[in-house]
Amino acid sequence: MSHWRSSDFLLGLLVALAVWAVWEGYVLNHRPETRGCGGDFPQFYAAGKIVSQGEADRLYDQPYFRHLQDSLRDDPLRSLYPPTMGLLMAPLGRLPYNAALAAWWAIQAICILATGAIFYRTAPLSRPRRINMLVALAALLPLWIAVGIGHVAPLLLLVLAGGLTLHKQGKRCWAGLALSLLALKPQLAAGLLLWMLLRRDLRTLAGLAAGLIFQALAVAACLGATVWLDYLHALPVISAITRGYRYSPLFEQSFAGMARNLCWAAGRAQWQVPAMRMAYALTAGVAVVLLCRVVWARRPWDPAVADRRTENYEYACGALFMTIFPPYFLVYDQALLAVPLVMLWSSPAWRWGVALLAANTVFVANLSFPLGFSLSGLMALATMFAFPRTVPEVVT
Repeated sequence: MSHWRSSDFLLGLLVALAVWAVWEGYVLNHRPETRGCGGDFPQFYAAGKIVSQGEADRLYDQPYFRHLQDSLRDDPLRSLYPPTMGLLMAPLGRLPYNAALAAWWAIQAICILATGAIFYRTAPLSRPRRINMLVALAALLPLWIAVGIGHVAPLLLLVLAGGLTLHKQGKRCWAGLALSLLALKPQLAAGLLLWMLLRRDLRTLAGLAAGLIFQALAVAACLGATVWLDYLHALPVISAITRGYRYSPLFEQSFAGMARNLCWAAGRAQWQVPAMRMAYALTAGVAVVLLCRVVWARRPWDPAVADRRTENYEYACGALFMTIFPPYFLVYDQALLAVPLVMLWSSPAWRWGVALLAANTVFVANLSFPLGFSLSGLMALATMFAFPRTVPEVVT
Protein backbone atom coordinates (compact mmCIF):
# COMPACT_ATOMS: atom_id res chain seq x y z
CA MET A 1 0.00 0.00 0.00
CA SER A 2 2.83 2.39 0.87
CA HIS A 3 4.40 1.61 -2.50
CA TRP A 4 1.28 2.73 -4.32
CA ARG A 5 0.99 5.82 -2.17
CA SER A 6 4.54 6.88 -2.99
CA SER A 7 3.95 6.12 -6.67
CA ASP A 8 0.75 8.16 -6.68
CA PHE A 9 2.54 11.02 -4.92
CA LEU A 10 5.30 10.99 -7.54
CA LEU A 11 2.82 11.01 -10.42
CA GLY A 12 0.86 13.84 -8.81
CA LEU A 13 4.04 15.86 -8.31
CA LEU A 14 5.05 15.35 -11.95
CA VAL A 15 1.58 16.35 -13.18
CA ALA A 16 1.73 19.52 -11.06
CA LEU A 17 5.18 20.38 -12.46
CA ALA A 18 3.93 19.76 -16.00
CA VAL A 19 0.91 22.04 -15.52
CA TRP A 20 3.17 24.70 -14.02
CA ALA A 21 5.54 24.41 -16.98
CA VAL A 22 2.67 24.80 -19.46
CA TRP A 23 1.43 27.89 -17.63
CA GLU A 24 4.85 29.53 -17.44
CA GLY A 25 5.52 28.73 -21.10
CA TYR A 26 2.31 30.59 -21.92
CA VAL A 27 3.01 33.53 -19.63
CA LEU A 28 6.59 34.03 -20.85
CA ASN A 29 5.52 34.11 -24.49
CA HIS A 30 2.18 35.93 -24.30
CA ARG A 31 3.70 39.41 -24.52
CA PRO A 32 2.38 42.60 -26.15
CA GLU A 33 5.50 43.14 -28.27
CA THR A 34 5.06 39.75 -29.97
CA ARG A 35 1.26 40.09 -30.26
CA GLY A 36 0.77 36.99 -28.12
CA CYS A 37 2.24 33.50 -28.29
CA GLY A 38 4.11 32.22 -31.33
CA GLY A 39 6.59 35.10 -31.23
CA ASP A 40 9.39 33.26 -33.09
CA PHE A 41 7.15 31.85 -35.81
CA PRO A 42 7.15 35.09 -37.88
CA GLN A 43 10.75 34.45 -38.95
CA PHE A 44 9.84 30.99 -40.25
CA TYR A 45 6.67 32.32 -41.84
CA ALA A 46 8.57 35.15 -43.54
CA ALA A 47 11.10 32.67 -44.95
CA GLY A 48 8.30 30.47 -46.27
CA LYS A 49 6.44 33.44 -47.73
CA ILE A 50 9.51 34.70 -49.55
CA VAL A 51 10.09 31.28 -51.08
CA SER A 52 6.41 30.75 -51.95
CA GLN A 53 6.40 34.12 -53.74
CA GLY A 54 9.37 33.07 -55.86
CA GLU A 55 11.70 35.60 -54.22
CA ALA A 56 14.36 33.22 -52.89
CA ASP A 57 17.04 35.71 -53.91
CA ARG A 58 15.73 38.02 -51.15
CA LEU A 59 15.83 35.40 -48.40
CA TYR A 60 18.83 37.13 -46.76
CA ASP A 61 17.79 40.67 -47.61
CA GLN A 62 17.44 41.61 -43.94
CA PRO A 63 15.45 44.87 -44.37
CA TYR A 64 12.94 43.12 -46.65
CA PHE A 65 12.80 40.06 -44.39
CA ARG A 66 11.98 42.26 -41.40
CA HIS A 67 9.50 44.34 -43.39
CA LEU A 68 7.37 41.24 -43.97
CA GLN A 69 6.99 40.93 -40.18
CA ASP A 70 5.98 44.54 -39.50
CA SER A 71 2.36 43.60 -38.82
CA LEU A 72 3.29 40.49 -36.81
CA ARG A 73 5.52 41.82 -34.01
CA ASP A 74 7.02 45.10 -32.83
CA ASP A 75 10.66 43.98 -33.20
CA PRO A 76 10.84 41.94 -36.44
CA LEU A 77 13.33 39.09 -36.44
CA ARG A 78 16.18 38.59 -38.90
CA SER A 79 16.83 35.79 -41.36
CA LEU A 80 19.19 33.39 -39.56
CA TYR A 81 18.44 29.91 -40.89
CA PRO A 82 19.73 27.99 -43.93
CA PRO A 83 17.60 28.14 -47.10
CA THR A 84 16.36 24.64 -46.28
CA MET A 85 14.12 26.26 -43.68
CA GLY A 86 12.51 28.52 -46.28
CA LEU A 87 11.84 25.54 -48.53
CA LEU A 88 10.24 23.55 -45.69
CA MET A 89 8.08 26.51 -44.65
CA ALA A 90 6.97 27.41 -48.17
CA PRO A 91 3.61 25.55 -47.87
CA LEU A 92 2.81 27.48 -44.69
CA GLY A 93 3.91 30.72 -46.37
CA ARG A 94 0.98 30.37 -48.77
CA LEU A 95 -1.53 30.53 -45.88
CA PRO A 96 -2.75 33.57 -43.96
CA TYR A 97 -0.58 34.11 -40.89
CA ASN A 98 -3.10 32.94 -38.26
CA ALA A 99 -3.89 29.79 -40.24
CA ALA A 100 -0.17 29.12 -40.74
CA LEU A 101 0.52 29.53 -37.01
CA ALA A 102 -2.33 27.15 -36.14
CA ALA A 103 -0.98 24.61 -38.63
CA TRP A 104 2.50 25.02 -37.16
CA TRP A 105 1.25 24.34 -33.65
CA ALA A 106 -0.52 21.24 -35.00
CA ILE A 107 2.79 20.11 -36.51
CA GLN A 108 4.51 20.74 -33.18
CA ALA A 109 1.88 18.63 -31.40
CA ILE A 110 2.38 15.79 -33.88
CA CYS A 111 6.16 15.96 -33.37
CA ILE A 112 5.80 15.85 -29.58
CA LEU A 113 3.33 12.96 -29.68
CA ALA A 114 5.52 11.02 -32.13
CA THR A 115 8.58 11.59 -29.93
CA GLY A 116 6.64 10.38 -26.89
CA ALA A 117 5.56 7.27 -28.81
CA ILE A 118 9.20 6.53 -29.70
CA PHE A 119 10.26 6.89 -26.09
CA TYR A 120 7.35 4.80 -24.81
CA ARG A 121 8.00 1.96 -27.25
CA THR A 122 11.78 1.84 -26.87
CA ALA A 123 12.48 2.61 -23.19
CA PRO A 124 13.34 -0.64 -21.32
CA LEU A 125 11.11 0.27 -18.36
CA SER A 126 7.95 -1.15 -16.86
CA ARG A 127 4.65 0.32 -18.05
CA PRO A 128 4.03 2.45 -14.91
CA ARG A 129 7.55 3.87 -15.13
CA ARG A 130 7.13 4.65 -18.83
CA ILE A 131 3.98 6.60 -18.00
CA ASN A 132 5.84 8.51 -15.28
CA MET A 133 8.64 9.10 -17.78
CA LEU A 134 6.31 10.77 -20.28
CA VAL A 135 4.71 12.95 -17.59
CA ALA A 136 8.18 13.93 -16.35
CA LEU A 137 9.19 14.97 -19.87
CA ALA A 138 6.03 17.09 -20.02
CA ALA A 139 7.38 18.93 -16.97
CA LEU A 140 10.37 20.26 -18.94
CA LEU A 141 10.04 24.04 -19.05
CA PRO A 142 12.18 24.36 -22.26
CA LEU A 143 9.68 22.21 -24.14
CA TRP A 144 6.72 24.47 -23.35
CA ILE A 145 8.70 27.63 -24.01
CA ALA A 146 9.48 26.16 -27.46
CA VAL A 147 5.78 25.47 -28.03
CA GLY A 148 4.69 28.87 -26.76
CA ILE A 149 7.24 30.72 -28.84
CA GLY A 150 6.42 28.70 -31.96
CA HIS A 151 9.94 27.40 -32.40
CA VAL A 152 11.35 24.57 -34.51
CA ALA A 153 12.74 22.72 -31.45
CA PRO A 154 9.92 20.10 -31.22
CA LEU A 155 10.66 19.07 -34.81
CA LEU A 156 14.38 18.79 -34.06
CA LEU A 157 13.58 16.76 -30.94
CA LEU A 158 11.70 14.23 -33.08
CA VAL A 159 14.61 14.11 -35.53
CA LEU A 160 17.13 13.48 -32.74
CA ALA A 161 14.98 10.88 -30.96
CA GLY A 162 14.14 9.05 -34.17
CA GLY A 163 17.68 9.19 -35.54
CA LEU A 164 19.30 7.86 -32.36
CA THR A 165 16.65 5.12 -32.12
CA LEU A 166 17.58 3.98 -35.62
CA HIS A 167 21.24 4.17 -34.60
CA LYS A 168 20.65 1.94 -31.56
CA GLN A 169 18.89 -0.58 -33.81
CA GLY A 170 22.00 -0.81 -35.99
CA LYS A 171 20.50 1.10 -38.93
CA ARG A 172 23.40 3.50 -39.08
CA CYS A 173 22.98 4.84 -42.64
CA TRP A 174 19.27 5.50 -42.10
CA ALA A 175 20.13 7.14 -38.79
CA GLY A 176 22.57 9.45 -40.53
CA LEU A 177 19.98 10.37 -43.15
CA ALA A 178 17.44 11.25 -40.46
CA LEU A 179 19.94 13.13 -38.29
CA SER A 180 21.08 15.23 -41.25
CA LEU A 181 17.89 17.28 -40.73
CA LEU A 182 19.59 18.76 -37.66
CA ALA A 183 21.43 20.94 -40.20
CA LEU A 184 18.38 23.22 -39.94
CA LYS A 185 20.38 24.49 -36.95
CA PRO A 186 24.01 24.07 -38.08
CA GLN A 187 25.42 24.37 -34.54
CA LEU A 188 23.57 21.16 -33.60
CA ALA A 189 24.81 19.37 -36.70
CA ALA A 190 28.38 20.42 -35.83
CA GLY A 191 28.17 18.76 -32.41
CA LEU A 192 26.67 15.59 -33.91
CA LEU A 193 29.34 15.47 -36.62
CA LEU A 194 32.17 15.75 -34.09
CA TRP A 195 30.59 13.00 -31.98
CA MET A 196 30.38 10.62 -34.95
CA LEU A 197 33.93 11.47 -36.00
CA LEU A 198 35.17 10.57 -32.52
CA ARG A 199 33.29 7.26 -32.80
CA ARG A 200 34.76 6.70 -36.29
CA ASP A 201 31.23 5.74 -37.27
CA LEU A 202 31.67 5.67 -41.03
CA ARG A 203 28.19 4.37 -41.87
CA THR A 204 26.46 7.12 -39.92
CA LEU A 205 28.82 9.71 -41.39
CA ALA A 206 27.99 8.39 -44.87
CA GLY A 207 24.28 8.73 -44.11
CA LEU A 208 24.84 12.27 -42.81
CA ALA A 209 26.78 13.20 -45.95
CA ALA A 210 24.08 11.72 -48.21
CA GLY A 211 21.36 13.59 -46.32
CA LEU A 212 23.21 16.91 -46.48
CA ILE A 213 23.90 16.46 -50.21
CA PHE A 214 20.24 15.66 -50.83
CA GLN A 215 19.15 18.79 -48.95
CA ALA A 216 21.63 20.94 -50.87
CA LEU A 217 20.47 19.55 -54.22
CA ALA A 218 16.79 19.87 -53.31
CA VAL A 219 17.24 23.52 -52.37
CA ALA A 220 19.30 24.19 -55.49
CA ALA A 221 16.70 22.51 -57.71
CA CYS A 222 13.75 24.34 -56.16
CA LEU A 223 15.24 27.74 -55.34
CA GLY A 224 18.36 27.96 -57.48
CA ALA A 225 21.97 27.24 -56.62
CA THR A 226 22.75 30.90 -55.93
CA VAL A 227 20.67 30.84 -52.74
CA TRP A 228 23.44 28.82 -51.09
CA LEU A 229 25.96 31.46 -52.14
CA ASP A 230 23.67 34.09 -50.63
CA TYR A 231 23.58 32.12 -47.38
CA LEU A 232 27.36 31.70 -47.23
CA HIS A 233 27.80 35.40 -47.94
CA ALA A 234 25.34 36.24 -45.15
CA LEU A 235 26.97 33.97 -42.55
CA PRO A 236 29.28 36.67 -41.08
CA VAL A 237 26.27 38.97 -40.67
CA ILE A 238 24.20 36.14 -39.14
CA SER A 239 27.02 35.36 -36.72
CA ALA A 240 27.25 39.01 -35.69
CA ILE A 241 23.48 39.16 -35.20
CA THR A 242 23.43 36.15 -32.89
CA ARG A 243 26.31 37.60 -30.84
CA GLY A 244 24.57 40.98 -30.68
CA TYR A 245 21.48 39.81 -28.80
CA ARG A 246 21.53 39.77 -25.01
CA TYR A 247 18.98 37.45 -23.41
CA SER A 248 17.63 37.12 -19.89
CA PRO A 249 19.32 34.58 -17.57
CA LEU A 250 16.38 32.21 -18.07
CA PHE A 251 16.59 32.24 -21.86
CA GLU A 252 20.40 32.27 -22.18
CA GLN A 253 21.79 28.71 -21.98
CA SER A 254 25.19 28.93 -23.66
CA PHE A 255 28.18 29.39 -21.38
CA ALA A 256 29.44 32.22 -23.59
CA GLY A 257 26.13 34.05 -23.21
CA MET A 258 26.15 33.47 -19.45
CA ALA A 259 29.61 35.04 -19.23
CA ARG A 260 28.36 38.07 -21.14
CA ASN A 261 25.35 38.44 -18.83
CA LEU A 262 27.51 38.20 -15.71
CA CYS A 263 29.91 40.83 -17.04
CA TRP A 264 26.99 43.10 -17.87
CA ALA A 265 25.46 42.63 -14.41
CA ALA A 266 28.82 43.41 -12.79
CA GLY A 267 29.15 46.63 -14.77
CA ARG A 268 32.11 45.29 -16.75
CA ALA A 269 30.71 45.54 -20.27
CA GLN A 270 34.22 46.00 -21.68
CA TRP A 271 35.10 42.47 -20.54
CA GLN A 272 32.22 40.83 -22.39
CA VAL A 273 34.00 39.70 -25.55
CA PRO A 274 37.11 38.18 -23.88
CA ALA A 275 34.93 36.59 -21.19
CA MET A 276 32.70 35.01 -23.84
CA ARG A 277 35.68 33.65 -25.75
CA MET A 278 37.30 32.23 -22.63
CA ALA A 279 34.05 30.71 -21.38
CA TYR A 280 33.38 29.04 -24.71
CA ALA A 281 36.92 27.74 -25.16
CA LEU A 282 36.95 26.31 -21.64
CA THR A 283 33.53 24.67 -21.62
CA ALA A 284 33.69 23.38 -25.20
CA GLY A 285 37.16 21.95 -24.55
CA VAL A 286 36.04 20.26 -21.33
CA ALA A 287 32.96 18.84 -23.08
CA VAL A 288 35.11 17.40 -25.89
CA VAL A 289 37.44 15.75 -23.37
CA LEU A 290 34.51 14.29 -21.43
CA LEU A 291 32.95 12.95 -24.62
CA CYS A 292 36.26 11.39 -25.62
CA ARG A 293 36.51 9.67 -22.22
CA VAL A 294 33.20 7.93 -22.80
CA VAL A 295 33.52 7.23 -26.54
CA TRP A 296 37.11 6.00 -26.62
CA ALA A 297 37.15 4.14 -23.32
CA ARG A 298 33.91 2.18 -23.73
CA ARG A 299 34.05 -1.60 -23.85
CA PRO A 300 32.23 -3.53 -26.58
CA TRP A 301 28.79 -4.54 -25.35
CA ASP A 302 28.50 -8.27 -24.70
CA PRO A 303 24.91 -9.40 -23.94
CA ALA A 304 26.27 -12.34 -21.98
CA VAL A 305 28.02 -10.21 -19.37
CA ALA A 306 26.73 -6.64 -19.63
CA ASP A 307 23.47 -4.94 -18.81
CA ARG A 308 21.89 -3.68 -22.04
CA ARG A 309 20.81 -0.51 -20.24
CA THR A 310 24.42 0.65 -20.02
CA GLU A 311 24.60 1.18 -23.79
CA ASN A 312 22.52 4.31 -23.21
CA TYR A 313 25.42 6.12 -21.52
CA GLU A 314 27.18 7.14 -24.69
CA TYR A 315 23.93 8.26 -26.30
CA ALA A 316 23.14 10.40 -23.26
CA CYS A 317 26.67 11.82 -23.25
CA GLY A 318 26.60 12.54 -26.99
CA ALA A 319 23.22 14.26 -26.79
CA LEU A 320 24.37 16.36 -23.83
CA PHE A 321 27.50 17.30 -25.77
CA MET A 322 25.28 18.59 -28.59
CA THR A 323 23.65 21.01 -26.12
CA ILE A 324 26.95 22.23 -24.63
CA PHE A 325 29.14 22.55 -27.74
CA PRO A 326 27.21 25.32 -29.60
CA PRO A 327 28.34 28.88 -28.79
CA TYR A 328 24.74 30.07 -29.29
CA PHE A 329 22.06 28.12 -27.40
CA LEU A 330 18.77 29.25 -25.89
CA VAL A 331 16.26 27.74 -23.52
CA TYR A 332 13.85 26.43 -26.16
CA ASP A 333 16.72 24.51 -27.78
CA GLN A 334 17.02 22.58 -24.53
CA ALA A 335 13.86 20.70 -25.39
CA LEU A 336 16.46 18.30 -26.85
CA LEU A 337 17.35 17.34 -23.26
CA ALA A 338 14.39 14.95 -23.38
CA VAL A 339 16.65 12.52 -25.28
CA PRO A 340 19.50 12.24 -22.72
CA LEU A 341 16.92 12.18 -19.92
CA VAL A 342 15.23 9.10 -21.35
CA MET A 343 18.63 7.48 -21.92
CA LEU A 344 19.64 8.17 -18.32
CA TRP A 345 16.37 6.95 -16.81
CA SER A 346 16.79 3.72 -18.78
CA SER A 347 20.21 3.12 -17.24
CA PRO A 348 21.80 2.67 -13.80
CA ALA A 349 22.57 6.42 -13.77
CA TRP A 350 18.89 7.33 -13.38
CA ARG A 351 19.71 9.57 -10.41
CA TRP A 352 21.66 11.91 -12.70
CA GLY A 353 18.62 11.96 -14.95
CA VAL A 354 16.48 13.04 -12.00
CA ALA A 355 18.95 15.83 -11.18
CA LEU A 356 19.04 16.99 -14.81
CA LEU A 357 15.24 17.03 -14.96
CA ALA A 358 15.08 19.01 -11.72
CA ALA A 359 17.42 21.65 -13.21
CA ASN A 360 14.94 22.16 -16.05
CA THR A 361 11.72 22.34 -14.07
CA VAL A 362 10.03 25.68 -13.46
CA PHE A 363 11.15 26.02 -9.85
CA VAL A 364 14.89 25.58 -10.49
CA ALA A 365 14.84 27.37 -13.86
CA ASN A 366 13.40 30.47 -12.21
CA LEU A 367 16.41 30.55 -9.87
CA SER A 368 18.37 31.82 -12.88
CA PHE A 369 16.89 35.30 -12.31
CA PRO A 370 18.41 35.88 -8.82
CA LEU A 371 21.57 33.91 -9.72
CA GLY A 372 22.12 35.63 -13.05
CA PHE A 373 22.77 32.36 -14.92
CA SER A 374 21.13 29.01 -15.62
CA LEU A 375 22.06 25.84 -13.73
CA SER A 376 21.07 23.53 -16.58
CA GLY A 377 24.36 23.66 -18.49
CA LEU A 378 26.39 23.12 -15.32
CA MET A 379 24.26 20.06 -14.51
CA ALA A 380 24.79 18.72 -18.02
CA LEU A 381 28.59 19.07 -17.66
CA ALA A 382 28.49 17.44 -14.22
CA THR A 383 26.49 14.54 -15.64
CA MET A 384 29.02 13.99 -18.43
CA PHE A 385 31.85 14.11 -15.89
CA ALA A 386 30.15 11.50 -13.71
CA PHE A 387 29.66 8.86 -16.44
CA PRO A 388 32.97 6.95 -16.12
CA ARG A 389 32.74 6.97 -12.33
CA THR A 390 29.10 5.89 -12.36
CA VAL A 391 29.49 2.85 -14.61
CA PRO A 392 32.88 1.21 -14.11
CA GLU A 393 31.70 -1.90 -15.94
CA VAL A 394 31.30 0.14 -19.14
CA VAL A 395 34.08 2.67 -18.98
CA THR A 396 37.54 2.01 -17.63
